[in-house]
Amino acid sequence: MVGNINSETMRAMNLKVIFDYIRRNEPASRRDIAEFGGLTVAAVSNITSKLLANGLVVEVGAGESVGGRRPTLLGINADCHYAVGIDLTTKQIKLVITNFKAQIIYECSCDTQLEQGPGYVLDKMAQMVKNAVADARIDPGKVIGVGVVSAGPCDPEKGVMQSPPNFPDWGDVPIRDYIQEHTGYPAFFDKDSVGVVMAEYWFGKVADCDSVFGFLINRAGVGGALLVNGEVFRGCSGGAGEVGHTIVDVRGERCSCGSYGCLETLVNEQRLLADVAADLKLGRPSLLADAADYNAVTMRQIMEAAEQGDALCKEKLDRMAEYLAVGVRNIATLFAPEKIVLSGGMISKYPYFTRVILEKAQKKQGEKFVKHICVVECSFHENQCALGSVALVLENFYKSIQLE
Repeated sequence: MVGNINSETMRAMNLKVIFDYIRRNEPASRRDIAEFGGLTVAAVSNITSKLLANGLVVEVGAGESVGGRRPTLLGINADCHYAVGIDLTTKQIKLVITNFKAQIIYECSCDTQLEQGPGYVLDKMAQMVKNAVADARIDPGKVIGVGVVSAGPCDPEKGVMQSPPNFPDWGDVPIRDYIQEHTGYPAFFDKDSVGVVMAEYWFGKVADCDSVFGFLINRAGVGGALLVNGEVFRGCSGGAGEVGHTIVDVRGERCSCGSYGCLETLVNEQRLLADVAADLKLGRPSLLADAADYNAVTMRQIMEAAEQGDALCKEKLDRMAEYLAVGVRNIATLFAPEKIVLSGGMISKYPYFTRVILEKAQKKQGEKFVKHICVVECSFHENQCALGSVALVLENFYKSIQLE
């Protein structure tokens, strides 16, 4: 630690290093923590004794001796606090409750009923939180907050969406403040693509990475977010990461944002269904040719046919995967993140599509100006965004810890 850092700031920084090391590496000894953080064992012992006294950390046994007494190992006290996470989409509200180790102890979901308007949906979310805490039979006093993630663009400082294309009439609706006021818990709000990288960084495959970009690929759109040194890169006016609205085809179809040829107009479930139906009507051979209504063919049927080698379905899916691989390549060229994470319903539900994207993205590794591409599938699938909202709660709680 160098520069003009006062003792209070130093203690806060050391606390974060110690607590984070225990969380990621439990069971952990004080000596291991000291070596990792460049601290003295005495300094570590002072802080961990306060963590123990506050019930945030517990002793979990003894480690192997390296000469002398066996070290006492420390771990996170799973039941000292709980967090609620909500993933709000146009179709579904997904809620999870986790313990302090971010292990899911309760989950539920319901239809959003977006057509009922923001007030109705927000009231439903607040009721879900209160009912879930009661159903999970946990002490309400141990709930440290509610995190909510949903479609971007958004202003996390104000806790609102900003003219989201797929949420009509939701611009500047006070999502965070409503949930906080009607549940009594601290609330936090961010866009769903931020949830993707937050979940992966806090609990998943990229904890040791300095820079990570997350793609969120759902049936109606493509989102993105960049994490640098554990912090979300917001850009000017919070507009960074909207990869779905980068233009891939200047002569392409009009997007819901008003531009033409955005990535999410090309990586889009409705477009894929329409393209497959159009070719089936033209008489192209396919395993789906016997379907009673080509307009009623589902995404799952297309994926299953592709897995069985259907040429038509593979062609359409491969083309969509190629567009997404171009988006991955563009991110790799612009930011060169250590890892790029793929998440969302199109990833968690359809292994064929994910496999093709990964293959196509890796083939772009050798292209000029592409320094590095490492693409991974998300860790938590349908719970990725909900756990990302839990990460929002834990991050804010960790920053607020004071041990006196």
